[in-house]
Amino acid sequence: MTDSWHGYSLVGGHVALDLVNTLAWRGDPSQTYDRLPAPGFLTLWLGRTGLAQRLDPGPAVIDSLIDLRETVYRLLSSPTTEDVARFAALLASARRLATAAPALPLRWTVPVTTADEIVPALTMAADDLLTSPDAAKVRRCAGPRCGWLFLDRTRNHSRQWCSSQDCGNRERARRHYRKTRAQENP
Repeated sequence: MTDSWHGYSLVGGHVALDLVNTLAWRGDPSQTYDRLPAPGFLTLWLGRTGLAQRLDPGPAVIDSLIDLRETVYRLLSSPTTEDVARFAALLASARRLATAAPALPLRWTVPVTTADEIVPALTMAADDLLTSPDAAKVRRCAGPRCGWLFLDRTRNHSRQWCSSQDCGNRERARRHYRKTRAQENP
């Protein structure tokens, strides 16, 4: 499948979720599309997230990002002991590069100045999410084919869609079509 990510937006509410969401249509294997290896995507995605400007990572970094992305996805959906161990190894490696500003609370990050720092930086960001109360607020889009994850920060925890304008609109159109067809064919 080909994909145009024109109009692609960061809807996850956290950079680790936006990384997970670089796999489009996770819920429909016939349409699943991995944007990370798409030419130019990662460079533009890094700019949009504010992680790095003008870095052009090579295939090894992309492969490592895909590994991190899928590990984080499994940890947020149905974690296994193997996933925890895999993330622990990634985290141990990332912590060797992490620094913190001399202010409380300490917040460990990996500044991204080279392509080799992208995976450790995103690993530290994923750890921040996975170990925070926000981890309990992660939801999967109700769109049957979508599969994107997002932080539900609504007051009553009722957010259903990755984007009301995308999957939400698609579902409203489906309901309208069914209702119209039911009225035409009683």
